[in-house]
Amino acid sequence: MTWFEGLPEGANDWDRMVAAHPEPMVAMAGVYAAAWADCDPVLVELARLRLAALLGNQGELSHRSAAATAAGLTEEKVAELASWPTSPHFSPTERACLALAEQFAMDATGVTDGHVGAVAAHLGDVGCYAYVEGLSAIETFQRACLTLGIRTFPGVDQMVAAGARYNATVETAVPTTETSE
Repeated sequence: MTWFEGLPEGANDWDRMVAAHPEPMVAMAGVYAAAWADCDPVLVELARLRLAALLGNQGELSHRSAAATAAGLTEEKVAELASWPTSPHFSPTERACLALAEQFAMDATGVTDGHVGAVAAHLGDVGCYAYVEGLSAIETFQRACLTLGIRTFPGVDQMVAAGARYNATVETAVPTTETSE
């Protein structure tokens, strides 16, 4: 349960926080959803679960992304996640991404050109950038939830859908600048 007092009733800590503070909480869901927008769902899900294990975020560990499952992520692989460096269940791409994710979580200033280069070698420069942005969003979301005491929330798919709806609303509300010649 969150350490905030006097929150409205809700199905879980997340819903209670959204009811009390809708704008920042829904914006945070938007950041979370953005992590899934341009990345391979299996890579994002593996990073999300590994970060959750490293941060002790039990709430995140209890959910699975339907997109990642549909893309081939198995519970057998999830069970081997702590052993990713040596487990035969992980591809070289997944290993490179998980190495970067772990270093990012433990000490982002310790991320090296080697970490980034290994991911870029597998995903290309644009894919690497999207993965790092997604990794950053997921880590920020998890740390914010842990800091705020949000231990229970809807599943990852519900969070991504809510955040995507928010992002679509924001995108349509942002004025475009037109230049005249």
